[in-house]
Amino acid sequence: MGSIILKRPRVAAPAIALLVVAGVGFAPVIGHWATLWLRGTRFMLSAPLVDGGPGLGVILFVSVVLFLSGVVSGLAGFAFSAVAACVLWLLPPLQAVPLVMLLSTCNQLMSISQLRREIRLFSTDEHEGALPYIIGGLAGVPLGVALLRGLPTNWFAGGLGIFLVVYGVFMLTLPGWVRISLSGSKTAGGVGFLGGIVGGFSGFGASALVVYLGLRNVDKSTTRGITQPYIVAMQLVSLGVLGWVAPSVFNTFFWIMWAVTLPVVLLGTSTGITLYRRLSDHNFRRAVLLLLVLSGMSLVAKALI
Repeated sequence: MGSIILKRPRVAAPAIALLVVAGVGFAPVIGHWATLWLRGTRFMLSAPLVDGGPGLGVILFVSVVLFLSGVVSGLAGFAFSAVAACVLWLLPPLQAVPLVMLLSTCNQLMSISQLRREIRLFSTDEHEGALPYIIGGLAGVPLGVALLRGLPTNWFAGGLGIFLVVYGVFMLTLPGWVRISLSGSKTAGGVGFLGGIVGGFSGFGASALVVYLGLRNVDKSTTRGITQPYIVAMQLVSLGVLGWVAPSVFNTFFWIMWAVTLPVVLLGTSTGITLYRRLSDHNFRRAVLLLLVLSGMSLVAKALI
């Protein structure tokens, strides 16, 4: 049995509504200028050092992006793909997406090894476990993949992105206004199922868990103990399916890129974990909300461009 608690809103609520309306009105103009800027940036960065090889700009850009992705994920436990998706501006999707997935998996495994006392698969009287979420997620992934193959995913991704931006801004400006107490293995399985669907068509499945746990005001240790095993499980399944249906993706170039970029990612991960250990629960929640806003903006940009 659960409940939803709504506290009295403050003056920030009309401001949020105004921002949303303004954002919708200016979205076409913003999308047009963002597209022009990204095309110009891509042209400048992609000039090759030698014929047929990647440019120095590409190498530096990808390295910086992946380092920041490691820092962000080490700090919050998620959002590696939200930041690393920027490499899609310069690398073909069939090269970039599996590379980001494998690097994200390595990033999560490093975090889990360093924070293993906080990671729990099975629930106890004192702590909630990740297993119900994982089971639900595995059931939801096929439906998400079906959406990806059969429906205009830009609309789904854009809608999810707008929701994450509005939710993140709302919770930052009105902290504690909405709280829920719905919990239990069935609820966890349902949230995991929703995350599997979202992850199947957008790659941001952990956002469903982060929003749910944030609305329950769960502490940072429990949040990471649930979301990180969930992300690893979903990514390993996705990589396995990709290796089965498109084994040519994992060619020599892929493994060279992985070997070159992995040290950069792990350095960023270690930096992020160090920052995480210094954060209070309050500051951790604020960081998570900011990253949800970033994830939402990334999805909206992906849908518009």
